[in-house]
Amino acid sequence: MFDFIVRSLLLALALGASGNGLAQTVRFAVFGDIQEETAAGHQKDLMLADRINEADPEFTVFIGDIQGGGPCTDQQRQEAVEVFARLEGPLVFTPGDNAWTDCRLRGKGDWEPLERLAKLRDDLVPMGQSLGQNPMPLQQQDGEYRENARWVKGNVVFVTLHMPGGNNGVYPDRYAFEEYERRNAANLQWLQAAYQEVKDIEAQGLVVLFHGNPGWDDIYWRATAYRDFKSMLAYEGAELGVPILAVHGDTHEFTIDKPLMFTDGRTRADHLTRLEVFGSPERGYVLVTADPANPELFSFTAVEVKGHE
Repeated sequence: MFDFIVRSLLLALALGASGNGLAQTVRFAVFGDIQEETAAGHQKDLMLADRINEADPEFTVFIGDIQGGGPCTDQQRQEAVEVFARLEGPLVFTPGDNAWTDCRLRGKGDWEPLERLAKLRDDLVPMGQSLGQNPMPLQQQDGEYRENARWVKGNVVFVTLHMPGGNNGVYPDRYAFEEYERRNAANLQWLQAAYQEVKDIEAQGLVVLFHGNPGWDDIYWRATAYRDFKSMLAYEGAELGVPILAVHGDTHEFTIDKPLMFTDGRTRADHLTRLEVFGSPERGYVLVTADPANPELFSFTAVEVKGHE
């Protein structure tokens, strides 16, 4: 049996949502970084899916990394397929770095990363809809990055961006950098489309979901592969006038805070809240509630799995 510890966390978000008065409450679950590459670990992941089912979220988003630092094998991907198929509601997948960009490393199989990414898309990114036993339709980005998805629930816009850990998938290779440049441009265009949808429907909030920790504490002039994204969250995000929730994984430290700064390095971007999900060796999920009747809009219930028998 699992020993579950449930921690309820309420966090005030910036006000300013307009809304149309017709929105309904939406509850969704987020989890990621399941990296215990053993038969016992796979059973724990299946039981975690069962626990998410008990919470009955409207949908679930997996934030990335279906494996740890071991070899990139088809078995790891098939085990993830099994976990996601266990979920009774819709499951939206966004990639991390361990199952494709890192696969070039000798200890992980010396694979061609784009071949591994193609396999992830084949098995985990169906056309036009989510995974799960009861899929929901998704609007997917045209072109190379169909894993970038968007949908609306409860007058909140949700958007996934393919931004893995490991400096957004950039490593010393000309072709890798060219791929990053294409993907970064696609991500920024897709985030801009989400901003426009917030304006068009007068949404009460925006949730942005991706894998890589973008280095929230980095000084603004540091040349990282996440800098364009953070600048867009800060400046154009503030102009939306609604709370933005950024959900990611990667660094395996459950966190809820407001870490984004404007480029002066002193002014906090209070419109944005960051949620980092549990990561191996911890295992759990976070249930997020967006309630238009709540002036804080978002509230959080974290469910941590401490062990099993």
